[in-house]
Amino acid sequence: MSDTLFSCRWHGPTLIEKGKDQTISVEVEVDGAAVVLVSGTLTVYRPDGTSLVDAVAGTVAGGKFTSASILSATTAAESLGKGWLVKADLVIGGAGYTFYNDAVLCLARLYAAAGQTDMISRHSEALSLNSGSDLQRYLDDAWQVLTVELYTSGVEFWKWRTPTAVFSAHLAKALSFMFMDYATLMQGRGTDRYLAFSDKYAAEYVHEMSQLRSAIDVSEANTVGDSVSPGSAVIMLQATARSRVR
Repeated sequence: MSDTLFSCRWHGPTLIEKGKDQTISVEVEVDGAAVVLVSGTLTVYRPDGTSLVDAVAGTVAGGKFTSASILSATTAAESLGKGWLVKADLVIGGAGYTFYNDAVLCLARLYAAAGQTDMISRHSEALSLNSGSDLQRYLDDAWQVLTVELYTSGVEFWKWRTPTAVFSAHLAKALSFMFMDYATLMQGRGTDRYLAFSDKYAAEYVHEMSQLRSAIDVSEANTVGDSVSPGSAVIMLQATARSRVR
């Protein structure tokens, strides 16, 4: 054990999909580089504190630990909901470290609707400036910011059944990140223009987040129809002051 401040890279709450084979991964880095993991195990706790999966082994590759597959039968009889925990016990440099993350047992995860083709469609120069090969990182970072913001605001976004509802907000945040990166890298060549674009899309993100509306599968029973009134079948998230932080 040491006082080293490791960066444990969970990418939001861990979403465990009920009745599906799946693995759970986490990355650890320090000083801008992946740590050398020796081994690791994963434990998944139910909301009542009992373990669903207890110290299951996994594989390590550089600074990434991936658990062995959690089989579909393991979660098939479990109750959906929040309040779950995952714990990764990892060996780094001969010492053991424990990393927790809160988790949700859900019917399905929400997937993004915006992609690299949409970024290029909006700004074709993104293709030449990035050679079309490095745009995904902006989308990934934007998706993490968006879903964590929803989660910390108490929004159960994994119950949403309108993926395109977050399209505009996700695309705006990704473009804001991209143009801020350009402004940093260009060193005066078009910096003001790129900063203006970054600010434009940052403001657009805040606006789109304040307008979010999606049909919801409230009970996660594959229904968003007559069993749910219009007022509760739609969710509206009002942007808070912290959503203005870029």
